Amino acid sequence: MFVHKIVLGMAAATLLGSCSMMMGAGTTYTFRHNPTTADPAATGKAVATMKDGMVSTTLTLSGLTPSKAYIAHYHAFGPASSTDPCASNGPVSLGFPGFTSDASGNATVSVSGDMAKIAGDLGAYINVHYASDPSVVPICAPVKMTKG
Repeated sequence: MFVHKIVLGMAAATLLGSCSMMMGAGTTYTFRHNPTTADPAATGKAVATMKDGMVSTTLTLSGLTPSKAYIAHYHAFGPASSTDPCASNGPVSLGFPGFTSDASGNATVSVSGDMAKIAGDLGAYINVHYASDPSVVPICAPVKMTKG
């Protein structure tokens, strides 16, 4: 009986340890190119990690215009679409700090904030915009695909 408890305890510890590693790894979202001629080679990923009511998101981007200033934001679902968050034209719910791509067109930027700022339909997608003209949005990462 004692041996069974030890084996069961070891199995439970291994299972809990693997769960915590998965939680630490975060969720990865892939950017897609928007229908625009801006930065046609732009691509990237967003990795969001949630812990203790906070979200930390890191964007790793490539194919941007070299040495150009950008801004990025989480956006809520907007009224324009319920099936494509990137086309829904929603309001900003959490902003990343401004950043500039390097000489090769690569960039990494991170933000941390209260999970409530992107909860529910508030974190439906992440857009990367030109800082000089926010109407230019080369890439978008859908985070949530449907409202509700």
